[in-house]
Amino acid sequence: MTTRKEYVFKAINGIPVAADVYFRKTTTVSKLPIALHFHGGNFTVGSKQMLPRDQSEMLLDLGFVVVSANYRLAPTVTVFEGPVKDALDAYEWSRTKLPQLLLEDAHVKADGSRIVTLGHSCGGTLALLTASSPQPPRAILDIYGIKYLADSAFHTPLPAPPGAPQIDQDFMSKIWKDDPPPTSAPPPVGPKGPDLANYRVAWMFDQLGKGTQLKTVVGDSDYDRVDPVSQFSKGNFPPTFFIHGAEDKLVPARLSQQAYDELKSHGVETQLVLVEGGQHGFDEIGQPENALELLEKGFEFLKAHV
Repeated sequence: MTTRKEYVFKAINGIPVAADVYFRKTTTVSKLPIALHFHGGNFTVGSKQMLPRDQSEMLLDLGFVVVSANYRLAPTVTVFEGPVKDALDAYEWSRTKLPQLLLEDAHVKADGSRIVTLGHSCGGTLALLTASSPQPPRAILDIYGIKYLADSAFHTPLPAPPGAPQIDQDFMSKIWKDDPPPTSAPPPVGPKGPDLANYRVAWMFDQLGKGTQLKTVVGDSDYDRVDPVSQFSKGNFPPTFFIHGAEDKLVPARLSQQAYDELKSHGVETQLVLVEGGQHGFDEIGQPENALELLEKGFEFLKAHV
């Protein structure tokens, strides 16, 4: 049976930033490795609850303790000051503090030295950035993650879908009043599509339509310090698995191909799976039908390195 327990891994001016920890009680004497997940949402929306249950269960089946972390959301905090710093703090907490907490609270043995990271979309960015830690993860799984942030793909207006409604600018501007920055928000897309009745979701899609979303949330235009590819050539980058929908219109698959090629050139162990016909979020919508089967290869890659 799977147990979920929420922990606060840091607080900023009294505002808690939380993570969900999933585990199964086991009779094994060996300590369990840890898999730390970061959600997507263009650094603007989403929460720790976005880790799909079937995916957390697959990781648990492989013997991991699974952590899904919140982080402060832009744009009232920059990507570096909010999501990146919180992700790195979640990583250090999972590595150094969580094992003792789990032992005390649930008699579950976890090994903080055997930790891997993974993430969807901008969560893949954060997972890759944990490689900058003095004690980097054993391996990383990047699921259609954002990288090469200065690439024109992230600064070109996206065409609005047919029939998309006009959204009131005053309504969307509420996002600039979110101080302190929230650590969770609705997901970017629900069962019926984008929830444009939520001002954060509406603002994000409006910015994507203008080609200004990433520039606005980065804030200071210093892309290098929030772009994981700046770490690729520094040596000791962890083994990395990329999986990307070949038809992704939000984050082009060519960027994962480029990252794979670059890591290869630096002698880093890496694998790449391009999912034929896969769109952004292919694993969450179950198209193609073998999406989870392909994603499982990434989970097994993580397991092989702990």
